[in-house]
Formats: sequence, structure tokens, C-alpha cells
Amino acid sequence: MNDISMTQLTWGLVNDTYKMDLILIHPPHLIALACIYTASVYREKDKTAWFEELRVDMNVVKNIAMEILDFYESHRLITDERVAAAFNKLKP
Repeated sequence: MNDISMTQLTWGLVNDTYKMDLILIHPPHLIALACIYTASVYREKDKTAWFEELRVDMNVVKNIAMEILDFYESHRLITDERVAAAFNKLKP
């Protein structure tokens, strides 16, 4: 993932949030900020001053970011082998 820019990483995160129920819980601008925050932490970019200028509650942004990371963690446990085993059980 080293060749992916921060912008591409952020957009990837945003696109993945469509698979979650975050939009039912949080306003879109906070989800977007959580994606930017997650990408900046992953890329080790210090965006503290930028976030301070926005005057948003960073605890909320960080909580949303944790929900995004939890989503990835839960889906990481679904391996191809587990999917194949489930399909085999469903075959008549």
C-alpha cells in the first residue's frame, strides 16, 4: 500500500463506508473527516493544525475512525477458505 497516495487512500476509505451503517448514525462531513484522519494517521502525516482550524469534536471523529477500523478488522477474519467452506455446506 506504500504506492497509494493519501488522497487515494482517503477515497478508498470513503467508498468502503458505503458498506457500513455509519451514514445512518453520523453526518457525512464527520465520516469524511474520519476517513481523512485515518489516512493521515496511516500515512504518518501530522494534520493536527488542519483539524484544529475546523473546530470539530475530534473525539467524535476518532470514534468514527475506530468504527471504520473495526469494520476492516471484522472483515479480515473472513478468509477465502471460510467462504469456500460455507459454499460447500450450502451445495445440495
